This record gives sequence, structure tokens and C-alpha cells, in this order.
Amino acid sequence: MYYFISTIRHSNIGGIIMTAWLDLTKKEFRLGLPAFIFSLVILIGMFAIGILIGRSLDMVWELLTFIAFAAITLHSFYLVYYMLYSLDVERKRMHLWLHNPLPTSSLLLAKLVSGSTYMLITFIISVTVLWQAFGNSMVSINSGEWLGVLTLWMIYLMITTILFGCTYLFFWTIFMALSKTYNDFLSFVFTFIFFVGAVWLLSAFDGFPFLTWGAIHIGNIPSGVEFSISNEVHHFEIEQTTTVLYLSHFVRDLALAILLFGGGCWILDRKVEV
Repeated sequence: MYYFISTIRHSNIGGIIMTAWLDLTKKEFRLGLPAFIFSLVILIGMFAIGILIGRSLDMVWELLTFIAFAAITLHSFYLVYYMLYSLDVERKRMHLWLHNPLPTSSLLLAKLVSGSTYMLITFIISVTVLWQAFGNSMVSINSGEWLGVLTLWMIYLMITTILFGCTYLFFWTIFMALSKTYNDFLSFVFTFIFFVGAVWLLSAFDGFPFLTWGAIHIGNIPSGVEFSISNEVHHFEIEQTTTVLYLSHFVRDLALAILLFGGGCWILDRKVEV
């Protein structure tokens, strides 16, 4: 009987915590809505400009292919952009945010979930435009090979996006901790020095054998665009190159993102006092 009552009690506590976290996540969606709307407007504006210029050059689908490809690549910085907005808003009411009964990891995870969800919406739009534009363009790439490469590229892009977002989050918490002692300018300078030092330290490990396992040899992938106009003759060609991806890089970046997220939570809990 005691075990039964204890199980019910713990399940109720877990349900309450989950409900509180879902409510917090809903709040994060409302908080980040302006950032999402702005990114959506920019994305639609890029496609609209591409269509206008493409019509004048009679290369609508080709130009949209290039713009969609660029838009997808820029998504690697989406969480950085989203966190920049969301955390700046939170800083103005940090005393309310940190006094939330939920642990700091839950608060930050809610931001990652809301930001990632908004990112997926614009990402899917970009991929859809790329798929349609490429299918109607005169760009010549082996579709079977292109699809496989694009899938791997998207997976790696998602991991990179999470890594960049967690990196910004980690150094933001360092900045917040330093700002308790120094002014914002000095805090930014010291944080930037820490960032450069961390990048240098990580780059020193590049090329080590334990970071180059699980090689995936990929055929030709897009690496650049050649575009020229002469005597009303339009030339549009996607340059391709052969490359290799490593599964170890996927694992490394995902593990680093988890460590940075955990480090950010620890700093916010232990060093940022309100």
C-alpha cells in the first residue's frame, strides 16, 4: 500500500512539473513570436525579390534555387538569432525569470524548444521552395545523389544549429555572470576573449584520429554558383565538389552542444545572482 501511494504521489508531482513546463513553453512561444514573424517576413522578402529579379532575367526558378539554398544554410544561425532576442527580453526581468520554481535547465530548454519549432517552420518553407525551384530549373545535378546529400546536409545543419544556439547561450551566461562585477562593455570584452580562446582550444584538436572515424564519402555537392549575362544569354551553373563527412563530427557537435547547455545552466544557477 505504501508503495502504491508513493507511486501515485510521485506521478502527481511529475504531472505537475510537466504541466508547469508546458505552460512555460507556451509563454516562450508567445515571447518569441515577434522574432519568428520578423524572420518569416525576411524569408518571404528574399523569395519575392528573387522572383522579381528572376523575371527580368528570365531565370526565376534558377534564382529561387540559389536563394532557397542560401536561406537553408543561414538557418544554422537561427537559434543564435532567436536566443539573442529572447534572452535580451528575459534580462530585463531576470528577477522574475530566475525565481520561477522550475529548474534553470527547464527554463532554457523551453527556449530551445520554442526556437527550434519556429526554425523548423521557416526551414520547411525554404526546403519546399528549393525542391520546387530545383525541379523546374535548368540546373543539372543527379537527383538521386542530390537527395541523399541534401538529407545528410540537413541533419548536420540541424545539429550545427543546436550547437551554435547552445554556444551563444553558454557565453551569454558567462556575460551575465561577469556583468555582476563589471560594466557591460568590459563584460562583453572578457566574454569575447573567452570565446576566442575556446575556439582556438577546440581547433587544436582538429585532425586527431579519434575525430575522423565514420567517413561518409559523398559525390558532387554544391559548392558555389557561377552566374553571367552576355548578349542576353544567361548562364547559371552550380559548381560542385567532392567531399567527405564524418559521423564523428555529428557525435562531437551534439555532445559539445549538450555540454555547453549544461554549463550554461550551471553558471546561471550558481553564478548569476539577482
